[in-house]
Amino acid sequence: MNQIRMHTGSFPLVRDVGMTLTSEGWVHPDRITDFNVFIFVIKGQMQVVEEGTEYILRAGMGFFLKSGLHHLGTAGTIPGTSTIWIHFSEGLQDAHVPERVEEGSLQPFQASRTYKVFGPVDYRFELLLPKLVELQEPASFISKVKDLYELYCSAPLFGHVLLSIKTMELFLDLYRLHHDPERHRMTSKSDAVVRKLALYLEEHWESLLEPDRIRAEFGLNYRYMSTLFKTRMGISIFHYHERHRIHKAAELLKSTSMNISEVSDKLKYTSPYYFSRVFKKVMGEAPSVYIRNIYRM
Repeated sequence: MNQIRMHTGSFPLVRDVGMTLTSEGWVHPDRITDFNVFIFVIKGQMQVVEEGTEYILRAGMGFFLKSGLHHLGTAGTIPGTSTIWIHFSEGLQDAHVPERVEEGSLQPFQASRTYKVFGPVDYRFELLLPKLVELQEPASFISKVKDLYELYCSAPLFGHVLLSIKTMELFLDLYRLHHDPERHRMTSKSDAVVRKLALYLEEHWESLLEPDRIRAEFGLNYRYMSTLFKTRMGISIFHYHERHRIHKAAELLKSTSMNISEVSDKLKYTSPYYFSRVFKKVMGEAPSVYIRNIYRM
């Protein structure tokens, strides 16, 4: 569907922002750009063709055009259609990710409901932006898009940086609205199993991963659950459990007087040395460095 993949460790780099009010005979420009385009229709109807696929955009719809593809308009745009658009590139990679990331090499983005401390690994995900979104109650989103346009027009100091940050916020809002859990609940039996298993792993963070215990708890083949979990979550059962345990360990180091050995023992690691290796892999720094960097009241 020619969707845009954003790296969650960076933000979109805004080129420019504008508004369009169409007149009789207006059509979308026939072009191939080296930047992406986000279009939001405030009122009216706009027609866009991308690589031969026609899209009809109505009021309350947001749409992403991907760079490097052929876009044009033919007919179908209504005179008086009002839109706001953003031209942007995907953004820069952070220092912990190779400069050139092959498409599909990053894991899909997944929300962390329980983490309170985040390491570099938590930003090594891709956000697959929806191609087309229709908002049922767009008033609040329209207000944010207009604020973004006003920011672009006012050109404050570091305005381009602020624009890019707020555009990322806007895209995250759009992503959340598109994946509203109240409208897009996981209803299949397999998805219910994945949700229940993730909750089980989070609740048993003090224990080592025990496949036999999980098999008995769920009454399902462990290999089947492993495949299902990896498919739905984009991460293995082991690594999901490991990451959650290390985030809990970081919380203990931050909010209690426990030392590294005590936390290692609490989480049943074989040794503080092994615990430190896993901690550094997940958090990007050794627990001793993490402790030094903690701001204590």
